[in-house]
Amino acid sequence: MASDEDLLEKSLNELVEADLKKFKWHLQNDHECITKKDMEKADILDTVDKMAACFGPEEAVKITVEILRKMNQNNLAEQLENKHKQHKVTGNMKTSVAVGAHSKQIYVYFLYMETRKYQSKQQLQGQEQQQMLYKYI
Repeated sequence: MASDEDLLEKSLNELVEADLKKFKWHLQNDHECITKKDMEKADILDTVDKMAACFGPEEAVKITVEILRKMNQNNLAEQLENKHKQHKVTGNMKTSVAVGAHSKQIYVYFLYMETRKYQSKQQLQGQEQQQMLYKYI
């Protein structure tokens, strides 16, 4: 499964050099976190790393989609958005399966502990009854 950074890198690789330059221009002018100096010699990987560091991977994808739309790169923006949504759904499904399996283990352990508590309680009651009998004998 591709990470958000991988999706960004693949999308930016679709841009021709002039469009990449325009993308960086929008990035540095629309967002204070990215400076002109950051973008001067930045290649695609540097750009993706800087965006992820400044905004976090999730927000970096949203910002990239916005900038691509400003640049009339609507098909590329839509592809990135769709892949990102698919990536999130797939990631959530894998997390749910893992959590579900783990939850089952926890539940089985919980049942085991409840059974042990019940058995211990029964033993204590049995011992108390024996002690009471011995008092009267």
